[in-house]
Formats: sequence, structure tokens, C-alpha cells
Amino acid sequence: MSEIWTPGSPPPTQSSGGIELPKGFSTSRRDQQSQPDAEAEAPTPDDQAVAQDGAEEAAQPEDAAQGEQSQQPEIDLLFPPSGAQVTCPSCGAAYTAAVFTIVDLGANPELKGLVLAGQINTAVCNACGAGGPLSVPLMVHDPEHEFLGVVVPGQARLDDMQTQKMIGEMSQALMARLPSDQRKGYMFQAQQFFEWDSLIEKLWGFEGVTPEMLRRRREQSELIGNLVRLGSDESAMKMVADRNKTLIDSSFFVLLGQVINAVAAEGQTEQHEALVSLRSSLLETTEAGQELKALEERVQEALSRIGPNTTREQLLSQLLSYWQEGENGEAVATAILNAAAGLTDYQFLLGLADRLENSTDPEERAALIAIRERIVEIGEQRSQSQQAAAQQVQAVLQEVLQAPDTDAALKENADQINEMFLAVLASNIRQAEQNRATFAAQRLRTIYEKAVAILEEQMPPEMKLLNRLLS
Repeated sequence: MSEIWTPGSPPPTQSSGGIELPKGFSTSRRDQQSQPDAEAEAPTPDDQAVAQDGAEEAAQPEDAAQGEQSQQPEIDLLFPPSGAQVTCPSCGAAYTAAVFTIVDLGANPELKGLVLAGQINTAVCNACGAGGPLSVPLMVHDPEHEFLGVVVPGQARLDDMQTQKMIGEMSQALMARLPSDQRKGYMFQAQQFFEWDSLIEKLWGFEGVTPEMLRRRREQSELIGNLVRLGSDESAMKMVADRNKTLIDSSFFVLLGQVINAVAAEGQTEQHEALVSLRSSLLETTEAGQELKALEERVQEALSRIGPNTTREQLLSQLLSYWQEGENGEAVATAILNAAAGLTDYQFLLGLADRLENSTDPEERAALIAIRERIVEIGEQRSQSQQAAAQQVQAVLQEVLQAPDTDAALKENADQINEMFLAVLASNIRQAEQNRATFAAQRLRTIYEKAVAILEEQMPPEMKLLNRLLS
């Protein structure tokens, strides 16, 4: 197993091709500066380029290789990630982490959110939650802005000659996958970065986000951590909040909500409860919190007006009424759109287009156009979330396939077994059957049956009975 660099120990004398993983999890790469980064042996661009056709073969049983390749049917990645074996320095558990070498945002725009959030090439232990970034080189291609950049973390321990050779190989692998009319001159001069933050700031700059905005967000992240660490000491929390009141605005609560959702998804119950308690306290004790609380109450009132008999025309009228109120009204309308996604379908958009065509009021037309754009934006966000969830499920499935004890691997990942897991697994079964990989299809079906059994164990008694009656 790979050599691990743990806090307090001297750095390894040479690269062992393993993983160096810091203890403790953080969603920000900057948070890891005082801790050793995780390090993995980066797959070569050529290896990654062929991963779409079978990069996982070597990691699976030889007989099942054809049908059990990770084709990621829900996600058609131009450069799929490869798997890196990680041994957690905190608890000693072994698991597989996805490692990207090249990300093409033109072919896979759904990865942009993960790149901007610093969540590409990170590892989190399934057993204890410890994790952090992997110190592996990464090339990012953004054709919309004619940008090609490569980040080579210092702990990758590559000299200049090795670095330039690697960048050349990455560039060749990228251009080999692109049509000839998409190969531009800027691709021969990749910009090199030595820190993740520098690359991410560059990419955020294309989105109109300045380094000052990013710095404020990092300060807000640090403030959340400081407030959580104060625990139940209300007076100390209030003192810290008052001292940093300029950081506590609507964007602060958006970030706090994102952290709460991320922690909940990772199953960190205690941390989740602490963050929810912090949010409740700040809603009562800060000016921005009180404004947000009033807005949330108004959103609840608006949602209560939407019932099973609400028509699409009525929903559009409500949205238009709120949108024309201004900023707060737009926030209420957006909340309604998120909650009533089932009603904002193709028929809804046709009705919106018809109303827009017949409207002569400039303000109403502007509001209708803005509502339509917001619906599209929410749809894209949902699609990206689903893509990311499917990718995570595919990684779990791959870990189960590679495990020597399938039953134990399924039990270890019981919290990841859900409808999405079964859907991805079913898709893999169909693909194996289409490829006439009989052994692989049978093994996948066996895993499917075991996964269903685990999912049923987690159901309440009445749901178990209903499931048996329907099966």
C-alpha cells in the first residue's frame, strides 16, 4: 500500500505512487495549507483517454472485465476519471477515489461546478469522513474562453523537464480527442499554475467573480468554522458574530446552507446538528438573519397557496406577481419554482411563451423572460446535481465490484444505496447484456439483488410489507 504522509512526520524521500491524505475534511483547498495534501500517482493522459473504453478492466476480475467496465451511462465524459487506491491515515480503511487528469469543460460543462468548488480530485474516507485534495496534476480546458491551464501542485515533486513533458502529453491527448476545427493555437501554450487557488481564481474570473469576492467567501467559510467550534457558548458566538458582522449577509447564509447540505449528504450527524443550531441562532441574533427569516416565512406562505389543484396558469400568475415586486419577490418566486418543479414542464413553458407573445406591457414581458431564464437555470442546476450524484454512485459501484468481499463492501456503503444506485446498477446490467458479457451481467444482477435486500432492511415495517405486496 502507498506511503502516507501524516501530520508531524517527515515528508517521503521519494514518490511512491501512492496517496498522501491529510486528516480532517475540508471543502476548500486553501483550508489544507497547514496540512499535507493527498497525493496520488496521476494516470497518464493516454491512459485516461482510453478509460472510456475500459480503464477499469485491470481493477476488476479478468472474466468480468468486459461487462463491468465503468462506462458511466448517465455521464458521457470525454476523459473519465481513473481509480486511485487510498488508505486513510486516520482510520486505516482502504477505498477508491476518482482521479481526473483532464477536464474538458466544452465537452462536459456539468463538471464546471465541481471544478469551481475545488471538488475535483478530492478523497473522502467512507468510514470516518477524513479527507482532502489529491496532489495530482490536472489540465482544464475551457474552449468558451480559449483557456487551457494545468495545475501542478508542489507536492507532485516533478522537476521542470518532467512537468513540461507531462503537459505536452496532456495537450496531445486532449487534441487527439477534439475535432480538427476545434484545435486552436492557444492549446499549444498551456498556462501553468502551482496552486489550486490560482487556477480556480482564473476560472472564476471568467464567470465575473473577482479574487476579492473569492477572498470574502473564504473568510465567510472560516467564520462558519469558528462559530461552529464555539459550540453552545452563545455569548462567545455573539461576540464573534458582532465582530464579523460585515461578513454575515445573504451570501453568508447561502454558503451556510450549502455546507449544511454537504454535511448531511456525508452522514455527519453531529456536525449537521451543530450547523443547523448555528443557523437558527444567527437567524435570531443578526440583522441579515432576521431579514432572511422574514423572507422564509413569506416563502412558506406562498408555498401554502400551491396545492394539487393549482393549474399552470395560476402558478404563472403567482410567479409573475411576485417577480414584479423586486428583489425579495424574485427570491420568493425562485423558491416556488424550486418547490413546484413538477408544474414547470414543457406545457408550462408553452403557456409562458403564449403569454409573452400576447403581452404588450414592457414590465410584464421583462418579468416573463426573466422567469423563463430562471426556469432554465434551475433545470441546468438540477441536471448538474444529478450528473454529480450519478458519478458518485458509479464510483461506489466500482468500489463494490473491485472489493474481494462484495457483501462487506455493500454493507460499508449501505448509506449510498438508494434509487439512484439501483438505477445506475440496472443500466450497467443492460449494458453488459448488450455486450453479451454473460458472467458480468450475472454478477451485476447478484449485486442488484443484494442491494435491494439492504435497501429493504432500512425500510420501516409498513414499507417492507407494501414492497412485498407489490413485488
